[in-house]
Amino acid sequence: MIEGKTQLYCDADESGNMTRVIYGTDIIPTSPFRYFFMVSKIVIANLDKFYISNGELKQKESTTLIPVEEEKLTTEKQLEEMKKQMEEMKKLIGSLTNS
Repeated sequence: MIEGKTQLYCDADESGNMTRVIYGTDIIPTSPFRYFFMVSKIVIANLDKFYISNGELKQKESTTLIPVEEEKLTTEKQLEEMKKQMEEMKKLIGSLTNS
């Protein structure tokens, strides 16, 4: 799991509106979904303001996102978090190339 990101699994109708959604920081879906995204807390808090177009999650025009207060990190803590994320990404890439 990438720190600070949430897993979003969803399906969408012909217009791109999300029809079936599950999300969480460490979830395993029990049935298949058409789309998967790693998103921030602000996207989860504003899901009704997003749609899917050509496989991409996009914000609907003329919508304003509700802000989500993020934890303020020191530069040292940010560097530590980025190193963790890089290690997690390396592991993910390694597991994909070994498959």
